[in-house]
Amino acid sequence: MTGRPRTAVASVLGLTTFVCLGVSATTAEASSGREHIRAGVEVLDFDPLMDDGLPLTIARGWNDPVPLQTQYIGDVATASAGIVTHRLVHTSVIRSYPEKPNGFRLTNANYQGCFVETPPDYCKALIDYGAVLNTVFDRRSGSACDALRQGRVDEVWLWGGPWFGYLEWQLVSPQTLCPAVRNPFVVMGFSYERGEPEMLHDLGHRAEGLIQAGIGFGIWDRFDGQRGRYGQDFACPAQPDATHPEVDAAMTHAGNVHFPPNAYCHYQYDRDLPVISDADDWANFPDLTGHRTVINSSTWGGTQQGFLVWWLGRFPRSPGSSAGVERDWWRYVYLETRRID
Repeated sequence: MTGRPRTAVASVLGLTTFVCLGVSATTAEASSGREHIRAGVEVLDFDPLMDDGLPLTIARGWNDPVPLQTQYIGDVATASAGIVTHRLVHTSVIRSYPEKPNGFRLTNANYQGCFVETPPDYCKALIDYGAVLNTVFDRRSGSACDALRQGRVDEVWLWGGPWFGYLEWQLVSPQTLCPAVRNPFVVMGFSYERGEPEMLHDLGHRAEGLIQAGIGFGIWDRFDGQRGRYGQDFACPAQPDATHPEVDAAMTHAGNVHFPPNAYCHYQYDRDLPVISDADDWANFPDLTGHRTVINSSTWGGTQQGFLVWWLGRFPRSPGSSAGVERDWWRYVYLETRRID
């Protein structure tokens, strides 16, 4: 399944290469009156050297993060109608594994032991986020915490391989993992063993969590309509059954990261069943009109990437607020409602 859970990396020491990237996407111009959210990013790319001297990505034939980042930045700009732009302020390429709890780090030898049916516990451990964020990988730029503290960046992106120990996204509270950082920030965990659709998948779960926290489940469930299905197992029978019930084709909404509006099982991005949906009406939030359209997988091209760009594009994005709820939900996703400076 393209959307299956992934693990990632976390480590500290090693050869660090400074790469300063001025990457910005060609974006659709946000309509008049809409806020522009400009997110500065610190990138920590853990790509350890193998025993033959090749980086892990080359040795395994995995992806180069640079083009994935460019595509992701462009897709987020498209989905947000130009409201969100990213700037990659600084990238460190670290030729070692990231640090896990109690100073543990993977080695080339024990990393191979993770690719078995029952991996050892050390493979499953998350990284020590505090250690990784506070480690100086480039003396000229300092640590990721330094960049956040000085206001040079707004969030951190981690790159790594399977079993490195990353969460898809992590919200960090002020003055916790990074002392003296006064605003909350997000750490994204990306895997170069996967592709750009999985990056959007991570962002989608971030959006679900942060928007739900901002607006409450009452409004969110009217937008989503499929949240209850997250409790289903990950099997996907050929036809709906008692544990994977059919959708009500006469009234659907926008769906969520795992379940498009017409899906009865996880990751069913290519189902062609036509359903009636009010997903497009959320552009009018909070003044919904009741407008509905017929949609199916052809609406988003039948792929995970296409669906997630379409789905993210259903978020309301008008200026202002109503009854304490932002009309632009991207403000929740990028923590604009939580900043104190």
